[in-house]
Amino acid sequence: MKILTTHWLRMNFARLCSYCTTSHPSKIFELRDERKDSFSEPNTQVRVTRSGKIYNFIGCLVAAALYCYTTLYWSDYLYTFDTIITVYLAEQCGWDNERVRRSIQKQEGKKGNIHSSLSVAEKGEHYTRSDRSSELEYGCIAAIVGYREDPIIFTKALQSYKDAEGCQFVLTCIDGNEAEDQVMVDIFRKAYPSSSAVIDLPIPLVDVALQMECDAETWRKDIILIEKCITLAKQTLFDHEIHLTGPDAITHLCVTQPHMHKKGIMFTSFIVCFALSELLDIEYVWTSDSDSMVYKDTIMRTIQTIHGDHKCAGASTALNIHNRKDNLVTTLGNTIYLNDLHLSRCFSSAVGANDCQSGPCAAFRIEAIKPELLAWYKQTIFGHWMIVNEDRHMTTRLLLQGHRVRYISQAVTATETPVTLRRWLLQQVRWARAVHIESYAHPTMYLNQPPLFFYAALRREITSFVIFTTVVSYFFLGVSPFMRFIPRDYVVKFLLTAIYLKARNPINPTWGEWVWSVPAALFYMIPLPAIQAWSFVTMLANEWGTSMRGELQTQERHRWTELKKKVWEVGFFVVWMGVVGGVMCRYISSETGLDGWTSLVCTGVGTTIMWTAFGYWIVTIKE
Repeated sequence: MKILTTHWLRMNFARLCSYCTTSHPSKIFELRDERKDSFSEPNTQVRVTRSGKIYNFIGCLVAAALYCYTTLYWSDYLYTFDTIITVYLAEQCGWDNERVRRSIQKQEGKKGNIHSSLSVAEKGEHYTRSDRSSELEYGCIAAIVGYREDPIIFTKALQSYKDAEGCQFVLTCIDGNEAEDQVMVDIFRKAYPSSSAVIDLPIPLVDVALQMECDAETWRKDIILIEKCITLAKQTLFDHEIHLTGPDAITHLCVTQPHMHKKGIMFTSFIVCFALSELLDIEYVWTSDSDSMVYKDTIMRTIQTIHGDHKCAGASTALNIHNRKDNLVTTLGNTIYLNDLHLSRCFSSAVGANDCQSGPCAAFRIEAIKPELLAWYKQTIFGHWMIVNEDRHMTTRLLLQGHRVRYISQAVTATETPVTLRRWLLQQVRWARAVHIESYAHPTMYLNQPPLFFYAALRREITSFVIFTTVVSYFFLGVSPFMRFIPRDYVVKFLLTAIYLKARNPINPTWGEWVWSVPAALFYMIPLPAIQAWSFVTMLANEWGTSMRGELQTQERHRWTELKKKVWEVGFFVVWMGVVGGVMCRYISSETGLDGWTSLVCTGVGTTIMWTAFGYWIVTIKE
């Protein structure tokens, strides 16, 4: 293995920029395929016509009317109706994806079958074969990012790519180059002892991009900056004699840089992927995290689906939890992924408009994300630069351009879930903030997607607020202004979801996992209205929420300071559980015919018990 240390960014900035000029001759371009640089001409293709936008606008009005009608007049059967529609759309999503894959496999059978793998680059087949198979065409670069990951988990994550079909190159980017970060580099070396190299970048590529001056037209400024960064990445590979073809070719590359944040390391990862894609003529990139693992067919199924739909710019897979047996929280979290997350992703994906490509399991068509990369990184909301909603915002940028984005329930990625209730709540709040931001910040997105996408946004955003308002009103006044609590409606929802999960979920859960369906649904649904409300109020709180798992990241804090932090992070949950306890007691007392004063006392008792229990929890929890 080559251990490489870069020094080019330590030189003066003038020389750095000189690498990016088109007049600079370099042998690195001799390695390129004959295809044109994708930035030579801007893509002016109109994906959604004016008439299409008018149709979508009218459809959005119809969707809004339908949502209001069902919410107000079908409230007694709201969840039953919603679950039936959701199950149908989940089936439609699966059928459509399977149809696309079968069409590709049929074409592949006519052309012959040559499996792409990590050995393809070493054999030089990217350039010596003129009759490239369709399967070779939809191979991809696997890009993994991480920061001080647990060594055991990171080792398993890297090893999972060794047998992954469709993976032609593995790129690992580590957000840190200090002594503590060397552990991940050493793990990379052990996982890939041959055909690999390590590069250390003294300055993150995004800092270079933001500092570079560009004299081109304003409307192409971002594109030209990305083009220069790609050229710089190619020049770096050339300077360090990294071969991508021939007997000395590498198929694994590790890149480190000074610590920034996930968005910063993802930018570096994308730029290096763009450079590799042009040198190896690879059209797709698979992105994942250092705590996530793929199965043998995960990447191939995902890329096949994108490749079979020329309007599709990206896709994400289903998720299961590899640490689901750790404790009760992880067991419930795994079941939530199996049903609620699965059904919610399938809803709008039935029309090719998945609203979030999850970070651990997203694949992209490279030509679609190149023009969006710098705008994705520089996203601001009301003047606040956003850092924590990187996966959802990249999806939004693709949807804004009229691309299709799919959810592939037949492909599965294993990821990790928080092991404590506090961490799980923090994760849910962070995700909910991203949902609010992306739902409201780009209204024109709904004109470029089918009306069902807008209906899904209404359903996702408004329903929880309606429930929150109903519960709070019932707690204080004893009446619900919008909808009544109908136990039968919830029971039918739970039963339909549980039956569908066992009968039709592609992940095919075991009976041991299936029996947790109803407890997991309660675990998810009870705090959900409070999570949605709190995340909306604190939408611009630009914090990651969960800390890193590395032992060196654990710090002793003053008790009072730590308590204030816990109150800020999960205090809303304690307050909400008190409200839930009071509502439950008020409902029971009302149904049993108790008088108003007794009902009020019962409400107070229920609230006090819940506040006492969860107040003790918030004081004593460690993490």
